[in-house]
Amino acid sequence: MEELGSLFDQLRPSALATVFEWLPRVRADGLRPLLEAAAGRLAAANTAELVRLIQSPEREISNEAIRRAGALKAQAAVLAITRVLDDESADRRRLAVNALSEIGSPGSMQALEKMVEDTDRDVRVAAVRVFMARSYRPVLPRLEAAVKNRAVRDADLTEKMAFFECYGALCGDSGVEHLDGLLNGKGFLGRREDPEARACAAMALGRIGTPRALEALRKSAGEKDIVVRNAVSRAMRGAGSA
Repeated sequence: MEELGSLFDQLRPSALATVFEWLPRVRADGLRPLLEAAAGRLAAANTAELVRLIQSPEREISNEAIRRAGALKAQAAVLAITRVLDDESADRRRLAVNALSEIGSPGSMQALEKMVEDTDRDVRVAAVRVFMARSYRPVLPRLEAAVKNRAVRDADLTEKMAFFECYGALCGDSGVEHLDGLLNGKGFLGRREDPEARACAAMALGRIGTPRALEALRKSAGEKDIVVRNAVSRAMRGAGSA
């Protein structure tokens, strides 16, 4: 194995595509770490080749190049990875979202903004979680449009929570009126929003954590619906946490 390691150290940049292609196929316990190390060294030392391989027609090679570019925080790869955000494969779009998140440059974050409206639920959730983790306020108009849209309120709970909590973490007092209306308001014939949507609004108000947000939460402190009541209680305990 030492001889193999020495051999891999001599690989030229043009070998990077071959290494990426073989990585998923290697199962030998002793060989795979050597190949992984070689891939890492080649990628780190040859950014231009790494960026070129992102556009490879061979999906395995392209996917590995995207992963490596993210791990290396290669800002030179942002434009190439951004093009993958329009790929027909949701798996590749998710991969691109993760890589751009790891790079974390202003350009990569700006490229991710449109993914809030992606057609794939997992892509949308991944993008929203990136924005929340990085407190990325420029995406706020898109988030606000989403939380006011019926489609998000009708989504599954994981997606609803991701959107509402990110919105609450970024919007400040400007979002209290809308969230207060969702949590405490009544519509036609005195009907309220469904419990999940109200619970999400409560958690978002907790993220805001200002006196106005807490006042909105207190209105529902005695709520009969257990889902809403528990959410209000958790939101008030953790008010203002990011």
